[in-house]
Amino acid sequence: MFDKVLDCAKKMTQLVAVLAMSTTQVWTQQEPLDLDMVNKIRDQSFNHSEVFEITGYLSDVIGPRMPATPAMNQANNWTMEKFRQWGLESHLEGFEFGPGWTYKKSIVRMTAPRLQQLQAMPISWFPGTGGVIRGEAVLVVIESKEDFEKFDDGMLEGKVVLITSPESGDIPPDRIIVRWDEENLKEVSEFEIPAGEDEPDDYLEEQRFRAERDAFLKEQGAIAIVNRTDNRDGAMISAEGSLPLPGETRDLPGITMTWEDYGRITRLLGRGLSVELELDIEVEFHDEDTKIYNTIAEIPGRGRNPEIVIAGAHLDSWFMGDGAVDNATGSAVVMEAARILMALDIKPKRTIRFALWAAEEQGLLGAAYHVITNFADKPTFDDPDVAEVTWDTLLSRPGPIRKKADYDRLSIMFNLDTGTGRIRGVWGEGNAATKPIFERWLEPFHDIGAATVTMSPTSGTDHQAFDWVGLPGFTFMQDRLDYDTRLHHTQIDTMDHVSEADLKQAAVVMASFLYHAAMREERMPRKPLVLE
Repeated sequence: MFDKVLDCAKKMTQLVAVLAMSTTQVWTQQEPLDLDMVNKIRDQSFNHSEVFEITGYLSDVIGPRMPATPAMNQANNWTMEKFRQWGLESHLEGFEFGPGWTYKKSIVRMTAPRLQQLQAMPISWFPGTGGVIRGEAVLVVIESKEDFEKFDDGMLEGKVVLITSPESGDIPPDRIIVRWDEENLKEVSEFEIPAGEDEPDDYLEEQRFRAERDAFLKEQGAIAIVNRTDNRDGAMISAEGSLPLPGETRDLPGITMTWEDYGRITRLLGRGLSVELELDIEVEFHDEDTKIYNTIAEIPGRGRNPEIVIAGAHLDSWFMGDGAVDNATGSAVVMEAARILMALDIKPKRTIRFALWAAEEQGLLGAAYHVITNFADKPTFDDPDVAEVTWDTLLSRPGPIRKKADYDRLSIMFNLDTGTGRIRGVWGEGNAATKPIFERWLEPFHDIGAATVTMSPTSGTDHQAFDWVGLPGFTFMQDRLDYDTRLHHTQIDTMDHVSEADLKQAAVVMASFLYHAAMREERMPRKPLVLE
């Protein structure tokens, strides 16, 4: 009797296993994978690639691409013409931004208690010095408007004011080159359940306080302000700055100094010594064309009103380096994917749109403009009390959305913007229905390191403009290499740190995902969203 029961149990176990395998096979059959096309894409990228050359032209030849500057306009026109050379329809999508800004010269020295050349760069959208200026350095940490009361009239007259507390910031990491390992990938694949509501965005309040602080220092007679670069050692400088608020002017020159030079000055001040600084900063404001432009190119889909698949990366950069890994590499991968698909003469079911965004660094402005013009916005855009808030902040606020003409046409948007590292997978943004689809599409790329799909979200780049209005926007997970530790927004963001092999791998994955999304029978699934 016992043997019969045991035999029955074994048969049931086998039946369950067969059913589970059948279920997996049914799902696999439901999500087609064109391996012949994958072979062709791999051949184009690995044996005929132009991705490294594109990255080099954007980085070495054009250089830093601040919005509304001649260099950014050159990049827009060059990328548009490159798309056209490959046979794509391409145009520039422009919108109002304000004056551009570039820097020309930054010479900073300590002249007492000894002579020392210092390494510092101007804060963007701050004015130059108008020649050489000299003043005594003082440490003035102002964290709120109440701190204004600590200063009597004349205390800061003629002073160069250091405004970063020397005790702030973390010690820079000791691991420079970072690739995802199995433990990291397993950890990131575990979804963290949200607990409570996010803290309200204090961006506008912080901006207003900084403007008031700088105006106060100017009123008190200070001649310049000095920041310390954030959490970077090794003489690296991250000197980015935010746009002035509407109606705001900045009259006080500002610079960001290396961790080491700033530390030396504050230690000398701590010894009670007098420190004299000499600054010669030259910048230029550009108001001949205050619009900025997204470069848009398309491979048209079939029929009269096809759905849309988008590949995006931001073309703009900060001014310190050449904007190589942030984000000439991402732009080059998007362009290379377009070149590959055109070389293979595909005839997609959906229109594939390639978008090189403007002013991502100033608040995802290019992607946000594209979203609010074509797909959706929110009632928050009509609130007169938040007129100074940037589009990305308005889109990110909770609440209903208002659909635009192409809202239902968009199938999916893919983004690339975390350096030169190879693609390891996709951040799933909490969209459970896309996870098995992405896992299927990644199957041919396990041999080149791309295999992970996590339900977890990521933030800080252009895909969010789509996700905030309920559209499927995703960014690829990349090996970070030295993106965070050395390159991100620093003066050493140059071609010297770009990996050609990793870019070729990324282009393969990008092109294949675009192809399969464009050819898929159904539109990509969306997360639930509360609408008006």
